[in-house]
Amino acid sequence: MPSQRKSARKQSVTVAFCGMAAALSAVIMLIGGVIPAATYAVPMLCGALLLPILIELGKTAAWATFFSVAFLALILGFDKEAAFFYLFIGYYPIVKWPLDKIRPKWKRILCKGLLFTCAIGLMYGLLYLLFPMEAMIQEFRDMGVFLSVGFVIAYVGCMFLYDRLLVRLLPLYANRIRPKLKFLTRQ
Repeated sequence: MPSQRKSARKQSVTVAFCGMAAALSAVIMLIGGVIPAATYAVPMLCGALLLPILIELGKTAAWATFFSVAFLALILGFDKEAAFFYLFIGYYPIVKWPLDKIRPKWKRILCKGLLFTCAIGLMYGLLYLLFPMEAMIQEFRDMGVFLSVGFVIAYVGCMFLYDRLLVRLLPLYANRIRPKLKFLTRQ
């Protein structure tokens, strides 16, 4: 009987913690839809909120939270581009750590660069097919080929900065936030 209570408590804590993180991410995505400049920053912030879930509760809980936030952002979000950006790159904190094990370093950088480039290509391709927004199509026409390539290069550069930021967030989480989440370790 005590082991069943412990298991039920662990499951309740997991669902509650993931639900709170998903709700916070959904609210941030909704607020970000109001600010046009937040189209790319807000999905990265929401992706970073997956780190505590990944560390404390594992990949399964992190993936479940990611998919629930992606669904909520797509259904409720004002900014479909930001919602799709979250869908195509918000999972990056979950897959980052296995990618970091790739050796040598140049292969790791190449794999990450390909992931980022393919993600943005698939995202805009799907956006073009599902939601042929004239404003977005006209924006890319006006930018031309060279500026569009520059946009992709800038995006990949920002994603590499995001990659470094995730590494820097780990000590902050471990030293300042994790001690306050004692309920997660008392399972």
